[in-house]
Amino acid sequence: MLQWLKRSLASLLGDKKDLVKNLPIIKSLNKKANIDLDSKRSNLLKENFEDILKAIYQSNLKSYDIWLDFGTLLGFYRENDLIPHDLDMDFGIIIPDYEAFLKDEKVLFEKGFVRTKEFYYNDKLVELSYSYKGLNVDFIVYAKNENAISSDTIFYMTNALGNPTRYEVYHYELPFTALTECRFKEILVKIPENTREYISHLYGEDFEIPNTHYNWKENPIYKQRDAKMAKVLLTKSLGH
Repeated sequence: MLQWLKRSLASLLGDKKDLVKNLPIIKSLNKKANIDLDSKRSNLLKENFEDILKAIYQSNLKSYDIWLDFGTLLGFYRENDLIPHDLDMDFGIIIPDYEAFLKDEKVLFEKGFVRTKEFYYNDKLVELSYSYKGLNVDFIVYAKNENAISSDTIFYMTNALGNPTRYEVYHYELPFTALTECRFKEILVKIPENTREYISHLYGEDFEIPNTHYNWKENPIYKQRDAKMAKVLLTKSLGH
């Protein structure tokens, strides 16, 4: 209801919405709408995350180097569950042959996934995003060299036409040896063999203490890059 009211007000205000968005009543409405939306997404994730794991690890995608990543990996390692405030799922993946992946990816579409975004840096694919029942599922695409992997995180805003603009890009590397299989809610998944070291690079040595105020930009592993070479495509599933 709050999300509907927020969208309705934005539509009525048109090009004047920027003039009033800082009014206390508008700020209060935004805060309540976001809390309402986050609560719904959190509950939806709890209801569906096992189905997402099965779609990936009980299909032909399991042959890929694809592992739990970021908050999903942290939840597995620290909580043996989802992090209570998590709203999406993250997976790392290495894609040796993109054309072959496009064929294998169809299993996701058959399960109800929709590809929503593609991220490129210097024309190299660095991330794929999907929607599953309204949940965001990210595949972070890594390059591997010796005992490390690397990728680029791309952030953006959208303009009045809904097109990506105002990019920010951050390059990062993580220690990575190999993958190992573990059970997560009775589902066989893959995680980095050096998971503790891996997570400590992402979230700091004190990652076992929950921190809802973690600011990733303060982490020195992230190095800002030239945003001119970034590109985000908002798309629909190639399977539809």
